[in-house]
Order: sequence, then structure tokens, then C-alpha cells
Amino acid sequence: MKLSPRTAAPILFAAFFTTFSLAGCTPPADSDDRPGDDGSSSEQDPCFVGSWNLDVADYSTQSESYVRGLGLPIEGFAMDGAGTIRFTADGLVATDIDLTTSGTIVAGDTSVPLNSRSGYSATGDWSVGDGASINLANWSNVPDPGIPIDPAAPAIPAIDYTDVPAISALCTENTLVLQGPDAPLSARWTR
Repeated sequence: MKLSPRTAAPILFAAFFTTFSLAGCTPPADSDDRPGDDGSSSEQDPCFVGSWNLDVADYSTQSESYVRGLGLPIEGFAMDGAGTIRFTADGLVATDIDLTTSGTIVAGDTSVPLNSRSGYSATGDWSVGDGASINLANWSNVPDPGIPIDPAAPAIPAIDYTDVPAISALCTENTLVLQGPDAPLSARWTR
């Protein structure tokens, strides 16, 4: 069966975004730095307290490998944009993410360009987990109203930690790696 570009596009987009949304990335956060706050934590605060920037190149590489591993027919995969995450010493976490994924989905003779922007903010509460994890509660996502939604493309679901009580957190002075339970991708953050 040969699909026309008009018929194939929604099917391919739906397959791509359904798969991509399962990646379980950790979103970025609002820096909202106070005057004199360099984003680093004090000696008494956990390592992850402060402001972090998403390593978009690392996340893009993981995403492409994951998508290709699923056998999705995409060429020229690319991801750019920015994200931040901020953990405050008083137990709040806030994220902002604005990423654009592009490439071409190819199925037989049909090529469908992909250029999808995803942006949102999220907030919640955090507490120290078992030493290698962060407990999360009261998670709330808000789509960025400045990013128009393309009615012809399926929505890209925002990351929602409402039902994820704890995430893996590996932290050094300049690197934070977060990963949800059973998530195939991690999010690497730097400061």
C-alpha cells in the first residue's frame, strides 16, 4: 500500500511523537537568579541546589539514537534550543524548556519534513531521596503561550512528574544527570 504525503504525514508524525514522548527526558528550569546568586549550592545544601543548563547536544544525541533504535525512518535528525532547571534550598524546583526537533521522516517514496517546537514551564517540590535520587511532589506543567500549536501536527506531551515520586540524580560540582524510572534517556545538565 502506497500512502500519499497527505495520508502518510499524520501517521508518521503520530508514530514519531508517540515514541519520542516516551523518552522520559527531564525538562529544564527557570533561572530566576537572585542578585549575588551564582547558582552554586552552599556546602550545607545538596549538590544539585542551584541553576543548571540542559546539555542539548547530549540530549539530542541520545534522542536520535533512541528514535533510530526503534526503527523510525528519520533522516537529518536535529534538536536545538535551551532548557534550564533550578533547585532552591527551600525545596522548590522550576523548569523552562524550549526545544525544536527537526528532520525528515521517510517512508518509501514519501518524505515528510519535521520541524516541531516544544516549550513549557513546570514547577514542583523536591526533597532528598535515598542519596542517589530526588523525591518530587506537586508537579505542574504550563505550556508556553508564545509557542503556537500547529493544529495539523499531533501535540508533543510535556514531561509530567505528577506520578513520578523519585528520579535518579547523579551530581558533581558542574554536572547533574537526571533520569526517571525506566526512562530510556537521561538529561544532562551543566553549570
